[in-house]
Amino acid sequence: MKNRSLHMNHITLGVCYYPEHWEESMWEEDLRRMKECGIEVIRIAEFAWNKFEPEEGNYTFEFFDRFMELTKQYDMKVIFCTPTATAPLWLSEKYPEILNADIDGNLFYHGTRRHNNLNSEVYRECSARITDKLAEHYVKYDNIIGWQLDNEINCENDLYYSESDHEAFRRYCKEKYKTLENFNEKMGTIFWNQTYTDWQQVHLARRTNTYGQTNPHLQLEEKRFISESVYLFFKIQADVIRKWQKIYDREDQFITTNGLFRHIDYQRLVEDVLDFITFDNYPAFARDSVLRPEEGNGFMDRNSSRNLIRTRSISPIYGIMEQQTGAGGWNSRMMMPMPRPGQMRLWTMQAIAHGADFVSFFRWRTATMGTEIYWHGLHDYDNRENRRVRELKQIYKEIQKFQGVTGGAYQAKVAILCDYDNEWDGENDIWHGPLREKSMDSWFVALQKAHIPFDYKYWEKDMDEGEFEDYEYLIYPHATIFTKERMELLKTAVENGKTVIFGCRSGYKNEQGQCYSMPMPGYIEQLCGCEVEEYTYVSAFDEEMEIIPLNGEPEESCGDAPLFHEILMPTDGEVMAVFHEKGVSAGRCHYEKKPAVVRKQCGKGAGWYVGTVFAENTANLLIRLTDMKEMAAYKGVFQLPETVEIAVRKGERAPLFFF
Repeated sequence: MKNRSLHMNHITLGVCYYPEHWEESMWEEDLRRMKECGIEVIRIAEFAWNKFEPEEGNYTFEFFDRFMELTKQYDMKVIFCTPTATAPLWLSEKYPEILNADIDGNLFYHGTRRHNNLNSEVYRECSARITDKLAEHYVKYDNIIGWQLDNEINCENDLYYSESDHEAFRRYCKEKYKTLENFNEKMGTIFWNQTYTDWQQVHLARRTNTYGQTNPHLQLEEKRFISESVYLFFKIQADVIRKWQKIYDREDQFITTNGLFRHIDYQRLVEDVLDFITFDNYPAFARDSVLRPEEGNGFMDRNSSRNLIRTRSISPIYGIMEQQTGAGGWNSRMMMPMPRPGQMRLWTMQAIAHGADFVSFFRWRTATMGTEIYWHGLHDYDNRENRRVRELKQIYKEIQKFQGVTGGAYQAKVAILCDYDNEWDGENDIWHGPLREKSMDSWFVALQKAHIPFDYKYWEKDMDEGEFEDYEYLIYPHATIFTKERMELLKTAVENGKTVIFGCRSGYKNEQGQCYSMPMPGYIEQLCGCEVEEYTYVSAFDEEMEIIPLNGEPEESCGDAPLFHEILMPTDGEVMAVFHEKGVSAGRCHYEKKPAVVRKQCGKGAGWYVGTVFAENTANLLIRLTDMKEMAAYKGVFQLPETVEIAVRKGERAPLFFF
C-alpha cells in the first residue's frame, strides 16, 4: 500500500545536513542548536556513497551509525537518501561504461556530479546493491520517516548520449513499435531518405550538418525514452526499499525524490513509484532582476509561485526538500545575491501558502570546501548565529499560529492544462515551442494580478472527466499535439458546464508529432466551432496587430496579438473578437477585421479559440469575456492591490487566506 502522507500533523521544519563534511565533535552541538531553531527533521547521505562502500563490495556503516545514534538522542527525525547522484571514484575508474557522454560521444569524467548514465547495466546493478544494503541496515531505525531517491535527477544532464543509452533507446523503440515497418511509419523516416533497415541503425540524436537530430518525431521519442529511463532507475531503488520496509514492518516510511527537471514525467513517477514529490525551492532563480532583467515580467520573487503550483500539480501533498537560505552559486557558475532581511521568511510562507506542509532549509552550514563553497546555508563559515538564523527562529514561532492548515488542499477553480508531449515537442519545434513560455507567463501574471488562484493540470494516461470536477475554467494555451480522445474528454467537460480556452497552433499534430491531414485546428473544431483559414508567423516587418472584442467594450480593452496569427473561419461558432492593425496606418493589413476569437456554446459550457499568443492584456480580455473574474479568491471579502499575492488553503473550520 503506497504511503501518500508525510506523516506530520503540523507544519514541520527541516534542514539538509552533511555529517561527512564536519568533525564529529561538531555533530552534537549542531543537533542541539537545530532543535532550538525549531528543526525537527534532517536530510542526510545523498552524496555519501564512499562512506558506505569505500571499495567494491566492502560495506561499512559505522560512521553514519554513530551519527544516527545522536539523532535518536535529540529526537531528530531523519530522511535518508540513496547516494546514487554521484558514484564513488573507484566505480567510475573501474567501470567507465557508467559515464554519460555528450552528443559526440565524449565522456563526462569523474569530478563533479550527475556524470553517470542511468542505462548502464553496471550502474543500475551497483545502485541497486548500495540501496539494498542501506535499506536493510537503516530501514528499521524508528526515527527514519522517509527515503529520498537519488538527488535532483536530470539536473546537470537531461540528455543522454552514452553507448549504453543508445543501446537502451534501441531496445525501447523495438519494444514499443515492434516492427521496423511500424517504427519507420511513426517516425516519418521516408522523408529525406532516413528509412531504417536494421534496428542497429537506430540511435539517439547524433551530430549532423544541422547540429543535431533533424527528425522531429525521433526527437520527441527521445524525450519519452529519457523519462522512461528515469522511471526505471527509480523503480529499481523504490522496489528494493519497499522490500525491506515490508520485512521490518516500516511501510509508514515514505519514498520521495527532490527537484523538478526536464524530460521527466513526474505524474507517472508519483503514481507508480513515489509517494509524493518534494521541490527544491530557490526563488532567486525566478527573480528576473537577477538572471533575466531584460526579459522579466516584474514579478520578482512572486515568480517562484509558478514552480510551487507545478509541484502541487504533481502531488497535492508535497514538501520542500531544499529551501534557499543564502546566496547561491558554485565557484564556476551561478551568482545569486544574499537574501535580504525577511526574504527567507517570505519564501517559506509562500511555499506553505501553496500547499507545502514540510519545509527543509538548505543547508545548516555553508561548506568550507568544494564546488559549493559559495552556496550559502543558514550559517556562514564561522558557524556563528547570524540574521538568517534569527529569521529561522522567527519563522518557527510564526508557523505555530496556523497549524490547522496541515493537509489542507489549495483551493482553485481555474486550471491551466499542460502535457509533456507538447512541452517536449516544443523544445525542437520553433513554430510552437517559443509560444508556450510567452502564453504561460502571461496567464500566470494575469491570473495573479486578478487574484484568481489556479492549478496546473497535467494530462495523464487514462484520465476521465472526473479529473476536471473541481474546476470551472480550463486554459490550454497551445495544444499542438491533440488527440481525438482528449477532444472527447474535454467535450464532456464542456457539456457539463466547463469553459475551455485554446490558443493558436493547437490541434494539428498527432502523438508522434506528425500533422493531421485535416483542417486546422483538427479535433478542436468540434469544441470551438471554427477552422483556421490562414496563419502566419509575425516577423519584425509585419504590421502590429491587436484583437478587438465585438461586445462593445471600450477600445482600451483590446488585447495584443504577439508572435503568431491565425485567421479564423467560424463553422458553428460565434465571432467574439477580430484582428485590428495598430497605428495611424491601420487598415492596410489583409486580415483587418477578420475573426481572431471564436466561441462555441456546447451544452452548459463553451469552447473558446484564440488565434494568437496570449499577452498579459489578451489573457485579461479573456478573463473578462468569459466572466472568469468571478473566480477571484477575495471577491466580496478583501480589497487587495495587484502587487499582493493571495493563496487559499482549506482549513479545519474555514478556508485560510495567505497574503
